[in-house]
Amino acid sequence: MKSIFIDCILGISGDMLASALFDLGVPNSIFLDNLVSLNIDKNYKLEFKEGDSEGIKGIVCMKNEIQYKELSRSLNEIKNLLLDSSLNDYVKKKSIKVFEILAEAEAVVHGNQISDVHFHELGSIDSILDIVNVCSAIDFLKPYKIYFSNPPSGKGIVSTSHGPLPVPVPTVLEIARQNKIPLMVLDDKYFGEITTPTGIALIATFIDKFGQPGNINIQNIGIGLGSKNISRPNFLRILLIDENIENNKPSYETIISQEAWIDDSTPEDVAVLIDRLRSAGAIDVICYSVDMKKNRKGICIQAIVYPKHKNLLREAWFNYSTTIGIRENKISRWILPRRTVSHKTKFGTVNVKQAMRPNGQNSIKIEHKDLTRISLNTGIPIEEIRQKLIIELSKIYEIDDWYF
Repeated sequence: MKSIFIDCILGISGDMLASALFDLGVPNSIFLDNLVSLNIDKNYKLEFKEGDSEGIKGIVCMKNEIQYKELSRSLNEIKNLLLDSSLNDYVKKKSIKVFEILAEAEAVVHGNQISDVHFHELGSIDSILDIVNVCSAIDFLKPYKIYFSNPPSGKGIVSTSHGPLPVPVPTVLEIARQNKIPLMVLDDKYFGEITTPTGIALIATFIDKFGQPGNINIQNIGIGLGSKNISRPNFLRILLIDENIENNKPSYETIISQEAWIDDSTPEDVAVLIDRLRSAGAIDVICYSVDMKKNRKGICIQAIVYPKHKNLLREAWFNYSTTIGIRENKISRWILPRRTVSHKTKFGTVNVKQAMRPNGQNSIKIEHKDLTRISLNTGIPIEEIRQKLIIELSKIYEIDDWYF
């Protein structure tokens, strides 16, 4: 299974990540297409060039200076810009998620509502493009898992549109707090920002696990250079790794089960809670009827979640339900290797869930929302569309070796 390990121990920013992904092997056309998809001024130039930082060779992202007025943008304005673009749905969704994480942190820092947050530096075309470039590169790679090292906190003072601020800047600290990202104290003589708000928001969006995975087989290395000259190597590296997982063997993992029994909420309130739990990161949520004390009918609500999201779910339970306690247990499960991939078909682009069985067979399931969309647009029954797509896609999966 191919995964990536993003080693950001010396710092992380959006352009460093994009440069490292380019060096890892993401085609230049992926990044250039983003300029067209976002309808960016044709005079705007984006180049990845070879360079070095204190003797370490890598790639630096170069953007030309063009004369147009950069306005601050609200979250909704950035969402609309992305939604109106011709980027694919995955890149739109992930890019918007990054800005939502930034907006939530900015709202807390400045004591505003999210709707009142306006991005200055982060709302510039440069920042938007950095984020879209990273999201589209990861979409191209489709890694099984994404690992990060702990990002460094940095120290000193940095100049911003709000004036001088201590490092790490308040937005970085707030994103780290909200998303339980441990910041590392680096023994460094450099005074300045080395983990940017964009960088840590990208970590929060894509992180599967902190720390270097064990038993890895390195397939390729990408080096992204920072633009600052800080009298020491300034780079981020990404390892493309094979985790030595046999393709057709189930893997073992530990997840968290949280549940509560509730007898004093309306069905409407329960529906809202379930939505909140899923939005907070629940893998799935179920509910069923239970008999509680004094023969009252109640509802058992159970959510399963990855350990990294357990704290977010706890907040949802206690903020959006009437329960005053939840039960929480570690549970183990075996899972088949699986992934979701996008395919262009005669009906348009569809997302397909793919799993590898122990006997070596691929099983595929087309996303039902895509089947529904196609049926509404064409008038063809869903089952007929499903059968036609399975026949079309079967030719791909006959030769598919699970790798990208």
